[in-house]
Amino acid sequence: MRSAIVLCLLGFVVPLQSQEKKPSLPVGTLNTAEWLKASTAKLESGEIDKLVGQALQTADLKPAPLVSDELFVRRVHLDLVGKLPTPADVVEFLKDKSSDKRSALVDKLLASDDFARHWAVYWREVISSRSTDFRGAIFTRHFERWLTKEIKENRNWSEVVRAMLTATGQMRYDDADKNGQAYFLNSRTGADANTELASETSRIFLGIQIQCAQCHDHPSDVWKRQQFHEFAAYFARLKSRLVREEKKFVGQELISFPFGEHQMPGKDDPKSTTRVMPKFIDGKAPRGFSLNDAVRRKSLAESIVSKENPWFAGAYVNRIWGELMGQAFYGPIDDMGPEKEATMPQVLARVAGAFRGSDYDVKQLFRAICLSDAYQREVRPGEGKEDHLLFASRSPTRLNSEALWKSLNAALGGIESLARPFGGKGMFGGGFGRFGGIETTFKREFAFDPSAKPEEVEGSVSQALLLMNNAAINQKIQAKSGSILGRILETYSSDDEALRAVYMKTLARRPTERELTRCKEHIQKAPSRAEAYEDLLWALINSTEFLTKR
Repeated sequence: MRSAIVLCLLGFVVPLQSQEKKPSLPVGTLNTAEWLKASTAKLESGEIDKLVGQALQTADLKPAPLVSDELFVRRVHLDLVGKLPTPADVVEFLKDKSSDKRSALVDKLLASDDFARHWAVYWREVISSRSTDFRGAIFTRHFERWLTKEIKENRNWSEVVRAMLTATGQMRYDDADKNGQAYFLNSRTGADANTELASETSRIFLGIQIQCAQCHDHPSDVWKRQQFHEFAAYFARLKSRLVREEKKFVGQELISFPFGEHQMPGKDDPKSTTRVMPKFIDGKAPRGFSLNDAVRRKSLAESIVSKENPWFAGAYVNRIWGELMGQAFYGPIDDMGPEKEATMPQVLARVAGAFRGSDYDVKQLFRAICLSDAYQREVRPGEGKEDHLLFASRSPTRLNSEALWKSLNAALGGIESLARPFGGKGMFGGGFGRFGGIETTFKREFAFDPSAKPEEVEGSVSQALLLMNNAAINQKIQAKSGSILGRILETYSSDDEALRAVYMKTLARRPTERELTRCKEHIQKAPSRAEAYEDLLWALINSTEFLTKR
């Protein structure tokens, strides 16, 4: 056995002297002045690929070929709307012979309600993944509904962020359609709320981890301790508190206090504090004599979304590029800064410049990226995600929990919970909690921080066991009357046709000739046709391909 394993491994080893030389990475830093030099004109057709191509030529690296139509339709569906295309979607796309069918599909998906819902969920996960506040987590549904509406109406990113940072008033448990923009500010409460909000505001909307300067000057960037606390001072007069009516809690409310200033702890003696007034990271203080809470937060929002502050556009482009390409210019995607190195900084600066010039038009940015050759390149086998691929090929990434749950339901049909959700319409209604059924369990188990490096997102034993052994999932795999697999076997007596239907349902593609041969060999050896197909369906939903955007 061991000798066989060794021989197998030797077949994949490349002798040291024949290994290709690693390309020199086109990296560099960007300060505010360099960001602002980039053109803000709309990106021309092919401009992204021209810029990326120049960098690849410098690195002496040949790009991978473009993906087939079959792979493209799966990729763009998972990226833009967070779910698999239906078999009918795939067949229709493959039959279409028009030269602009990829751009037409991208436009169709961008205009769909599913695009708005998928990216609202994404931003909810960005905000909530690092929150430890249990009360604020209850309002994720409010936020998703609000942001879905904003994205559907193609609200520009600056308007969305401005609304979040200047939100006021109540969020009520029984009214998920009201004041969802207040979720971000309500997601951090308690004694450290202002420092947590400062950290998250900078990280999410500027791509800068200024919290590293909270206790001392930033160890690897220009930010000083004083700057962090000046940034935190914008939130000094804002508090979030529970709303109580008729002896029960009904919601949460943002309160603006007329007094109170942020106190910076002493560097050597935390008990010794210094009063700090708000200043933006560029050193500019907000205008207004009273500097009440509303004035401070409005000033902060305007400074963040200002065209003179390129970090706002850069942070959004870097994040979205990373989500769509599998790797970003800066990694992690929320750790940018004047002294941080970016891969292909000229490409990032130009795309971010165009985003600023479009007045932060979200869909225009998505369209430009998705129609680039860089986005449409194949995955090259054997390339590790630990190394930056320089956008010469696609870097596979794990599906997030929401997209994976939707893909699983698309492949197997609606998965019903064997557990009964608790709670009604009150504070924890809708199955909130650990006993909320398989959907809650599944999404919690497969959840990960969307700001984490892709190589840090790994599978676990508990995830594998859930997919392999869960009773509700296994019920749906059975080839019984009324199930998806049962209907496929009833419809197709030919194994070639049945296998194509199973593959299209699970992986949104047809099986290769090699896969057809191996599957039919298994069918012949199995005790029954139904049992053989149950094994195959089980194997497909547990495959790496099913779990991955590629």
